[in-house]
Amino acid sequence: MNKLKVNQMLNDLKSANYCCHRIIELNEELEVLNHKMLGLSHNPIRLTKEQEKSNAPMPTFHGSYTSPLGMMEEESQKVAEINYYRRRLNECKAIELLSLRDQNILFDLYFWNMNAWDVAEKYGYTKNGMYKHIRREISKLV
Repeated sequence: MNKLKVNQMLNDLKSANYCCHRIIELNEELEVLNHKMLGLSHNPIRLTKEQEKSNAPMPTFHGSYTSPLGMMEEESQKVAEINYYRRRLNECKAIELLSLRDQNILFDLYFWNMNAWDVAEKYGYTKNGMYKHIRREISKLV
């Protein structure tokens, strides 16, 4: 049981990098969606000079979401997804209870994606010794 919790904590830390980048992407998408909802990004269709001179009605094209209700639903889905990734990041908070050196090892391995051999050498371990040390320290937390 303890081994499963240690593996789960390490997997959560491995996915933290993805969660951070996904939250940033979703915030950017929310900003674009808010501009659409407020009407700030309304770009009229640009007509050619011949079309501007014509008395005939020109075709209009609508975006995928013209309904304010559809845009509000999309916004709530993005907010829910952001909250999901934030909860996943909060599951890594227990790592803060480790020593600063152990935190640096974990961040080098899983957040900065450094080579395990390089990290072990940097902190004075063998590769297997480093993993044993990290698992032992995390199992003390759990």
